[in-house]
Amino acid sequence: MKRLDRYLPFFLDNLIWFLLILALAIASLIAPRFLTQRNILNILEHASVLGIMVIGQSFCLLTGNFDLSAESILGLTALLGAWLVTSAGAPSNGSGLLLSPYVVVPIIFLLGILLGWLNGILVTRLKMNNFIVTLAMLIILRGIVMVINEGKTISKINPGLLALGHEKFAGIPISILVMLGCFGVAYFITRYTQFGRDMVATGGNVEAAQASGIDTNKHILRVYMLSGLIAAFAGWMFIGRLGSGVANMGQGMIFEIQAAAVIGGISLFGGRGNLLGALGGVLLLSVIDSTLALMRVSTFWIDAVRGIIILLAMLIDAQKVNFRKVETTSAVTTRVA
Repeated sequence: MKRLDRYLPFFLDNLIWFLLILALAIASLIAPRFLTQRNILNILEHASVLGIMVIGQSFCLLTGNFDLSAESILGLTALLGAWLVTSAGAPSNGSGLLLSPYVVVPIIFLLGILLGWLNGILVTRLKMNNFIVTLAMLIILRGIVMVINEGKTISKINPGLLALGHEKFAGIPISILVMLGCFGVAYFITRYTQFGRDMVATGGNVEAAQASGIDTNKHILRVYMLSGLIAAFAGWMFIGRLGSGVANMGQGMIFEIQAAAVIGGISLFGGRGNLLGALGGVLLLSVIDSTLALMRVSTFWIDAVRGIIILLAMLIDAQKVNFRKVETTSAVTTRVA
């Protein structure tokens, strides 16, 4: 039993990689075309936008906060970018401004930061509940997305805006390389910088972090601004992948983002998890989606499976918390004895 207790924390912390290996093994058996180079690249390309979004959400979760508005920030910035570079009238349905992508990309980045700042101010200065604030922002921004172009599809977009999500380097989509690079940077930030350590400390115990001199409100505000910027970056990538602008871009994506982060080891309670585990969560969801698609499973069942995965992620996170509580209690009892 003591040996089990010794290895159980390692197993729980690295569970995502065991699940990913199991999923890959099952997929290769039931879907013969799964392990082809083309399919692997498709999986990674599908994971790219989701992965970028999970980074922003993981930062928020590490501080003990949610950002449910991220999917709408993605949709708004992606559609606005397409609208600003495209000619007016059918079939393009753009603004007619025909701005350069070099001008539009900074605009959507600034918009993402501004929306993140607004979320952060409402949460930190006005002490509003982060879940409700970002849920309301999700709904508001989704309405604004519909207003911008009256729900029409934007087409014939300037190729310069599409490059990030469309071009390839040495046969590999740039979006994959960018996603992996972003995870590397995010892992470094959370593991080896003072900002990352303060972020984790804030989520672990706000009172203790404040007592140690950390300005927790400032860190939460910065994380929300960073989340908004990351969502805008993902929106830029997403519009490149789609090649056209539609009003429902990113809709419903937040649940998949949350599931990938949590099943990858980022705790909903804050202060625990690492970005490499979150990458594993992204890959696991993408592998499952690809396997179900190759098996021609109904989209209704795919949604049901995603729901089950979210529930499983919550269950795993709860068990991790319970195990650590028992472990801490046992350690204290032993010390007292």
